[in-house]
Amino acid sequence: MFKFIGSIVQEMKLTTWPSRKQSVRDFFMVIEYTIFFLIFIMIFDWVTQHGITFSVDHLVPLLK
Repeated sequence: MFKFIGSIVQEMKLTTWPSRKQSVRDFFMVIEYTIFFLIFIMIFDWVTQHGITFSVDHLVPLLK
């Protein structure tokens, strides 16, 4: 068990960690992508919803 934990500690020392500047940059990139996809999905949802409503409103009178 101690050998396993020791190997984990040794492996963690070999890991290269990002600098604070890289972490902050990556954080803001994630926020930017999240906002972009949020807006994209909102626009897609709005277009889909209004397109279906428009189609139904114009097709139902034709069926009568």
